[in-house]
Amino acid sequence: MWHWYDKSEEWLAILLLGGTSLTMFVSSTARALGTPFAGGAELAQFLFIWTAILGADITLRHGGQVRIDALVIRLPIKLQLIITSFCIGMMILFLALLVWYGFALATSNWQRPLGVAGLSYGYITLALPVGAVLMLISLVRRIVANGVLGSLVADDDEIVEEAL
Repeated sequence: MWHWYDKSEEWLAILLLGGTSLTMFVSSTARALGTPFAGGAELAQFLFIWTAILGADITLRHGGQVRIDALVIRLPIKLQLIITSFCIGMMILFLALLVWYGFALATSNWQRPLGVAGLSYGYITLALPVGAVLMLISLVRRIVANGVLGSLVADDDEIVEEAL
């Protein structure tokens, strides 16, 4: 099941990025031809924000988040476990707060129009809590699959270390 979930999220991110590029191309070409596409910038903004949110979840799912561990990896395993658990707890708390306040923000912005595109601004603000839910799922999946200590390590760490 997770394979299809992961692939569909990756394809959706690719489609949204392609849509962002296509929207910007059409908008700039139309402007150059003297018939501007009025909602082009707003539509591109909408697509790009959702692309970035999905990209952040895909990055987290592969352990590609920023991690500075030069000091931590030199500590005893028990202390590494405590520090990593604390960091994961802070991540979960932060993502939970994004979900809680993000959905409230999205519902409060639902009636607000997004420029001339006619879209609701709620669709843009909804990206944050939805992305936080997706990231919570990815983080829990990594903890279950790799354990606490391995959950924040990038999937391709061995490849990078061999290349150095």
